[in-house]
Amino acid sequence: MTDQVTSLTSQAQTDIEVNRQILIESLTLLYRSMPSAALGHFVAVTFIIFALYESVALSPLLIWGGSILVMAAIRVAVTTFVERRIMDAEIGAISKWANMLAALAFIQTSIWGASVFAIWPDDIGYRSFLIALLAGIVAAGGIMLALHRNSFYIYCLPITIPAVIQLCLGGSQLELLLATLLIFYSGLLYFSVNRLTNVFLEGLKLRFQMQTESRTDALTSLANRRGFDESLHDIWQQSIRSKQSIGLLVLDVDYFKNYNDYYGHPQGDIALRKLGELFLKVASRSTDLCARIGGEEFAVLMPATELEGSQQVANAIMEELLGARIPHRNSKNGFLTVSIGLNVIQPT
Repeated sequence: MTDQVTSLTSQAQTDIEVNRQILIESLTLLYRSMPSAALGHFVAVTFIIFALYESVALSPLLIWGGSILVMAAIRVAVTTFVERRIMDAEIGAISKWANMLAALAFIQTSIWGASVFAIWPDDIGYRSFLIALLAGIVAAGGIMLALHRNSFYIYCLPITIPAVIQLCLGGSQLELLLATLLIFYSGLLYFSVNRLTNVFLEGLKLRFQMQTESRTDALTSLANRRGFDESLHDIWQQSIRSKQSIGLLVLDVDYFKNYNDYYGHPQGDIALRKLGELFLKVASRSTDLCARIGGEEFAVLMPATELEGSQQVANAIMEELLGARIPHRNSKNGFLTVSIGLNVIQPT
């Protein structure tokens, strides 16, 4: 029963980490595309203003165009803010940032959609030009946000629905034909983007699951030596940026060869799993890392932890192990113990 609970807990932690990595990947891709997207909005607005400045009132045209560009600048600024902090953030904060960026995208596309009411030209040729440009905005934005499950609703519908309504209100044969084509085009885009989203996210999930499994010790479900080394590198770099100390415990199970000789290797595996659960119970912060770095050697890596805090964790581990009193008749103590080495450093 304990093994089942441990397995379920480990799987849940793995799923959380996979989802976190997918969010990081999607937001990183969004960040990389934002400068070109902002430039695209600027070019599109410039084309519209140049094409329509004699066909519609200038004040609404400039106000509308300025609103688009202001929102593009805000999105670039917010995305830059998120990109600088995303690697150190937990999944709750990352999800909040993703929702915020989606809301900003929705506001911007709603302004694009409002163009069919704010700057709707009288000439049917200019109307067709505006509809064609809006269709291009929908296509570009839908693909750029393909990693977001609700990209179609965020980027397509706020533009498509107002445009279709305005075209239907016009009532001419050409406008009704354009409305029909826009509906068909949007439906085709929905299925295409949805399929692209599913394939991309499944690929990302599979890749991150394989990476996570390659860094996990199969016996204890703790990080393995590879996972420890990679995490140490990442935490070291984070600590340089944050100017905070790192605490490290290295734990060696006393007389474990004697334990295996007396109780057998299967029972030794059970003892190692129990120790892994104990270490996770004590070093329970989401930023702490418990790893099995050798046969009976473990490590606890604690970011943003001073000497006193590291000593408290070491003492708590010894107290928990003393309370567990795992029998070890081939030890002078009569139960399983560990030797702990401790160090604290502020990386430079």
